Amino acid sequence: MKYKNLLLLLLINTCLAFSQKSNKQFSFRSLTVDKGLSQNSVISISQDSLGYLWLATQDGLNKYDGKDFKIFNKQFEDITKPTFSKLGKTYIDREGVLWIITNSGQLEKFDAKRKVFDRVSTINQVSTVFQDAKLDFYIGTYANGLYKINHKSKDTTQVFSSNLTVNDFLEFDNSIYVTTNEKVYSIQAGAITTVAIENGDENFSTLVSSKNQTLWLGSYGNGLYYKPKESASFIKYKDSATGSATDNLIIQDLLIDKEDGLWIATYGDGLYLIDLNTNAIKNFKVDENNPFALQYDDILCLYEDYTGTIWFGTDGAGVGYYDEHLNKFNILTNGQTPNGVNVDVIRSIVVNENNDMWLGTSGKGLSLVNVENGTFKTFTTQNSDLNSDRVMSLLYVDDHLWIGFQEEGLQIKDAQDKFKAYPELSGYTIWKIYKDSNNTIWLCTQNQGLIAFNENEGLVKQFNVDNSELKTNNIRTIEEGDNNKLWIGTEDSGLFELNTKTDELKKIEAIQDNIKSLCFKNETLYVGTNGNGIKAFNIKSGAITTYSKADGLPNNVIYGILPDDQGNLWLSSNNGITKIRIENNSLSDIENYTNYDGLQAFEFNTGAYYKDKKSTLYFGGLKGVNWFNPDQLEFNPIKPKTVISGFKIFNKPRGLIENRALNYQENTVTFSFASLHFSQPERNQYKYKLINNDAEWIPSGNTNVAHYTNLPPNNYEFQVVSSNYDGVWNWAPATYAFVILEPWYATNLAKTTYFLLCVLIIFIIYRYLKWRWQVKNQLRFEHEETERLKKLDEFKTKLYTNISHEFRTPLTLISGPIDAQLSRVDLNDKDRVQFELVQRNSQRLLNLVNQLLDLSKLESGSLKLKVSKGNLSILLKQLVSVFLFPADEKKIEFKYNIQAMENVWFDKEVIEKVVTNLLANAVKYTPEEGYINLDAKIKDGQLILAILNNGSKLSNEDLTKLFQRFYQTNKNHDGVGVGLALVKELTTLSHGNIMVNSMNDDDIQFTVTLPMEPSFFNSSEIVHENDSNIEAQEPQRTIESIDSIALEKPLVLVVEDDSDIRQFIASILENEYTVIQAKNGEVGLKLALKKIPDLIISDIMMPVKDGIELCNDLKHDERTSHIPIILLTAKVGEENEITGLKTGADDYMTKPFNSEKLKVRIAKLIQIRQQLRERFSESFDFKLKELKITSVEEQFIKRLNETLESHLTTPDFNAQKFAKDMYMSRMQLHRKLEALYGFSATEFIRIQRLKLSKQLLDSSDLSISEIAYQVGFNTPSYFIKVFKSQYNCTPNEYASSRK
Repeated sequence: MKYKNLLLLLLINTCLAFSQKSNKQFSFRSLTVDKGLSQNSVISISQDSLGYLWLATQDGLNKYDGKDFKIFNKQFEDITKPTFSKLGKTYIDREGVLWIITNSGQLEKFDAKRKVFDRVSTINQVSTVFQDAKLDFYIGTYANGLYKINHKSKDTTQVFSSNLTVNDFLEFDNSIYVTTNEKVYSIQAGAITTVAIENGDENFSTLVSSKNQTLWLGSYGNGLYYKPKESASFIKYKDSATGSATDNLIIQDLLIDKEDGLWIATYGDGLYLIDLNTNAIKNFKVDENNPFALQYDDILCLYEDYTGTIWFGTDGAGVGYYDEHLNKFNILTNGQTPNGVNVDVIRSIVVNENNDMWLGTSGKGLSLVNVENGTFKTFTTQNSDLNSDRVMSLLYVDDHLWIGFQEEGLQIKDAQDKFKAYPELSGYTIWKIYKDSNNTIWLCTQNQGLIAFNENEGLVKQFNVDNSELKTNNIRTIEEGDNNKLWIGTEDSGLFELNTKTDELKKIEAIQDNIKSLCFKNETLYVGTNGNGIKAFNIKSGAITTYSKADGLPNNVIYGILPDDQGNLWLSSNNGITKIRIENNSLSDIENYTNYDGLQAFEFNTGAYYKDKKSTLYFGGLKGVNWFNPDQLEFNPIKPKTVISGFKIFNKPRGLIENRALNYQENTVTFSFASLHFSQPERNQYKYKLINNDAEWIPSGNTNVAHYTNLPPNNYEFQVVSSNYDGVWNWAPATYAFVILEPWYATNLAKTTYFLLCVLIIFIIYRYLKWRWQVKNQLRFEHEETERLKKLDEFKTKLYTNISHEFRTPLTLISGPIDAQLSRVDLNDKDRVQFELVQRNSQRLLNLVNQLLDLSKLESGSLKLKVSKGNLSILLKQLVSVFLFPADEKKIEFKYNIQAMENVWFDKEVIEKVVTNLLANAVKYTPEEGYINLDAKIKDGQLILAILNNGSKLSNEDLTKLFQRFYQTNKNHDGVGVGLALVKELTTLSHGNIMVNSMNDDDIQFTVTLPMEPSFFNSSEIVHENDSNIEAQEPQRTIESIDSIALEKPLVLVVEDDSDIRQFIASILENEYTVIQAKNGEVGLKLALKKIPDLIISDIMMPVKDGIELCNDLKHDERTSHIPIILLTAKVGEENEITGLKTGADDYMTKPFNSEKLKVRIAKLIQIRQQLRERFSESFDFKLKELKITSVEEQFIKRLNETLESHLTTPDFNAQKFAKDMYMSRMQLHRKLEALYGFSATEFIRIQRLKLSKQLLDSSDLSISEIAYQVGFNTPSYFIKVFKSQYNCTPNEYASSRK
C-alpha cells in the first residue's frame, strides 16, 4: 500500500510539474471496439492527405473520420518479444498514397479511385516501406535485406543482401538512416556506412530527429540512444535525475512532437515523455483509480496528426490519444488521491500562500492538498480533534485556518494542527466565514443571523431578526462593497445592506430572491440566485438586470461567482461552469463548459468557490475540485479539415465523381461529411449550403448529413465547413460539384426543335386552313349535289313504293277474275290459253313489284337481317326442288351438291330471295338440253354457294354491269334487270359478297359467300330461338302456373309485342313484383280479366289489339276499371300523351325509358291504391264520395250497395252468391274487393254485418242472439267471437259501455 501511494504521488507530481508552463494536467483518452474499432490491438497509425486516420489492427484496417469507422478486411501481424517485434505497418508516402504491410510481410498499395488494395508481389516478407525526398522507395524486409525502387525508371535494386531485418528509416542531412536488427546504417549518394553505437550491436527499432538535429534511436530491451549533430556515434541516454530511467526499455516507437517533446512507446512500461528543452522525463502508466491515466502499458506505435494530437496504439486497449488543448481545467477527484484522502462533495475552499489547498467536505472531513509538493491529508473526527466531518466554510488568516461546521460551530486550526473550539458557538451552522477590509471576521449562520467574531474576544456583535431589520436569521453569504458597506444575501428573504460604521441595516426591496452567492465589482453587485439566474444590481442607479437560461446560461441556480482579471465573471451551477462578460447591461460574451472540458462533474456546490492571490479560480463540486488561471486558458487553434465522405441518390450510395451529371429524375441527394478533428468529434460543428439552391449557410450542429429533395435541373456545388471542439471554424469549404441535367424535353436542342415545330405547325395550320376553305367550298358543292341526289333518290324510292303499291291493287283485281275464269270447267282451250297468258304476265309483274319493294326497303334501311339458327341444307333442297320441274321441261340437266348444314346462322328470307333469283336466272338463260350445277358447302364458317350454267354469251364488259339496276344484255329477254341488283344488295346486307365469272366458252358461274356463324353478325341482327317462339314459352308462367305463384308481391301485367322489351321490363321488376306477360292487347285483356293484376304496363303500338283499345276495354269493364295502367310507347308528343290519358290511363311514359323512373312510378301508383284501400278499410264505408272514381266504378259500388242491402241479412248469403249477384267470378270479385277495400269477399260480408250489428246495439233493445240472427249470422256464439275479434270487446260489453 505504501509503494502504491508513493507511486501515485510521484505520478501526480510529475504530471503537474511537467505542465507548469500551461499549469494543466495530462489527460489520456481512447477509442476501442465499443466505439466501432474493429479490434483493440492497434499496430500502426497513419493520416492521409485528406485527413482521414488509418488504424491497423490484428483484425481489420480502420478508416476513421471522427464519427464512423470504415473497416477493410485486412489482417496485420502482432508479434512482440523482449528482443524484437514483428508488426504490420501503414504508411502514407509523399504523394499521398497509402501503403500497408499485412500478415506474412505482404506489401499492398491502395487505389483510392477503386477503393481496393493492389498486392505488390515482387518483394516478400516486407517489414517496412519509406519514400525519400527524391520519391524513390526503400523497402525493408525480414532477414532479406533492403531494396530500392527508382521512381522514374521503376527499376528495383537490392541495396544490401545480408540476412539483416530492416526496422525503420529516417531521412536526415541528405542521408538515409536505416535501423536493423544488428546495426544502424547510413546511405548517402549510394554509399553505405555503419554508424557507431555505444555498447556495440543491438536490435534497433526506430529512429527520429529533434529540432536541434539530434538523432534519437530506440532499441528492443536496451533503452534509448541519441546522437548529437556534432557526434559521429550514438550514445546511451541516461536520465540526469535517476541515471537509469530509460535503461532496458523495450522501445517500439519514438515521436518528436511539435513542442520538441520526445515520446517513447514501450512494451510493458507505458509512455515516456522527455522535454528536450529541460531534459525532464515523465512516465505515464496504467492507474486503475485515475480515469485520465493510460489504459494499457503495452504501447506499439506513435503518431502525431495535423492538429497536434498524439496518438498511440496499444496491444489490447484500442488507440489512445492526448490533446493538450482538450482539458481546460485542472481536476482532482478521489481517483487521483491516496486512499483515505477525500476530495468529493466539497462545500468550501481556501488556498494559502504556500499553495496549500484546504477543502471542506460534506461528511468526509477537512482535506489538505498541495499538488506541487505532493501533500495529501484528510482530517476527520476519527484522526483529529475536528468537531465534525461536515465542513461548510473556511478562512485562512495568519497561518490560522478558520473552520465553520454544520451544527457544530467554529474551530480554528493553528500551524501545529491544533484545533481550538468556541463553546459559545456550539450548535451553530456557519455557512460562510468572511474577512472585510477592516479585518473584521464575519460569520454567516443558518439560524443566528450575522455575527462579528474575534479569535480572542469571541462574539463581538450580532445582527438578527430581533435586533435589526433582518427578516430571517438564515444568512447564506456576505460580500463587501464600497463605503464600508456589507451586502448580505439570505437564504429565503432576499438582499440586505449593512453600514459597518453606523451598524445601520436595511432591506433591498428590489431583490427578494433566495440568494446563493454574491460578487461586488465596479459599483455593481452580482447576485447569484436559487432559480432566477444572476442579477446585476447597480448600486448607484438601483437598476437591476437579470440574466438566465433564456440568455444562454446553462442553469438558473448560481452557486458561485468569481471575477477574473479580464473583466469576466465565472459562475458555477448545477450544469457546469460558465464564463460571461457583461457590457452595457447585456451579455457580450458567454461560454459554457461541461464534462468534455475536464470538469469534475456537471454539478457544483454552494459556497465551494475561491480566488487566490495568483488569480487562480477554484470551484468544488460533487466529485472533486477544478482550478485554473483564466489568463492561461488555451483553446485549440487548429482549424479542422473538412471532407465530404459520402454521396447518395435516393439513399443509394454513389461515388464522389467530380462534376457528375445526373438525369432530371435523380433529384434527391444526400451528402455525408466529416470534420477531421478527432479529439472530441461530438463537439465539432457544421454549416453547409448548396450553391444555386441555398442563399445562406445552414447550421446543422453536430449532424453530418445534408439531404435535398426534388432539386430542379441546374449546376450545383455543395459546400460544407466545420469547426473544432473549441469553435474554431475552417471557412475553406469542402466542395462537390454536380449537375442535374434538363429533361430531354427541356434541353436547348429540344427548345430549338419546339421552335421549329411551332413554325412548322403554324405553316401546317395555314395550309390546313387554306385547304379546309377549299374543301369546305368543295364539300358545300358536293353537299348540295348530294342533297339533290338524295332528294332524287327519295323521290325515286317513293315513286317505286307508290308505283308498286298502286300496281298491286289492279294486279289483284286482274289476277282474281283470271283465276276465277281459269277455274271454270266450261272454259274453251283458246280462252284458257289467253287467260293463262294474262295470268303468267300478271304474276311476272307482281314479282317485279315485289323486287322493287325490296329494293326500296334496302335503300330506306327498313329491311333488317333476322339471323337465327336453323337447318340450311333442308331449306336449300326445298328451294332447289321448286326449279327441278321447269328445268326438266327445258330438258336441262340440273345437278346439285348440298353439304349437311344443320346448325348454322342465317336469314331465311335473304337465302330464299338470293337463291330463287339466281336459280330463276339460271333456268331462264340456260338453253334447252343445257346444264345447271349448284354446289353449297361450309368453309371457315361461311357458306360458299356456286351456281353454274351454260348458254352465256356475255363479254367481260357485260359481266361487270350485271348487278346494275335495270341492266339487260338482251332486250328480247324477259325481265327488267332488277333481280341481280337485289341479290347484290341482299348479300352486302348479310356481310357477304357475290362474284360472277365466265368459264370455258359459254359457262357463267355466280359464287355467293355468306357468313354462317353468329360472330359475323351484330347482336341486333340475331334472333334467338326463344324469341321466335315466345308464345310457346310464356304460357307456362303467364297462364297456367300463375295461380301457384305466391301473391305476397303485387301482381304486374306487362303487355308488349317486342319480346326483348317485354323480357327487360320483367327482369327489372321481378325482385319487387310478380310479373306476368302478354305479347299483344288481345292476350293482355284475357290475362287481365282472368288474374285481375295490381297494375298493367302496356305498349300502344301492338298487333291484333293496340294499347289504346286495351286501355279503353279495361277501364270500361267494372272488373278491371280499378287497375292502374301505365302506357309505355315510342310515340312522343303531347297529343299522343293526351290521347292515352283520355282513355283512362294512369300514367304515360315514352321510349326509351329510365328503368328507375319506371319503378318509382309503379310504386307510387300501387301506393295510392293501397292508401285508398286503407281509407275504405278504416271506415268500412264503401260509399265515400270524396274519392275520385270512374263512372264504371260508381256503377260497381252502386250494384255492390244494392246487393248488400238485398242479401246482407240473409244467412246463406256467402262469397259465391255475392260473386254471382255481382256478375263476376269469385276470384274477380275477390281481387276487386281486395284492391278497393283490402278484404276478401267473405271478410267484406262479415265486416258489413258487424257494422250493422253495432247500429242495432246502439239503437235497439234486442238481445245479442236476436241481433246475431237479424244481421245474418247462423249462431250467436260465432257472432260474439268475431265481434270481439274485431272490436276487442263482446257485444254485451259494447252495449254496456254505450249506456
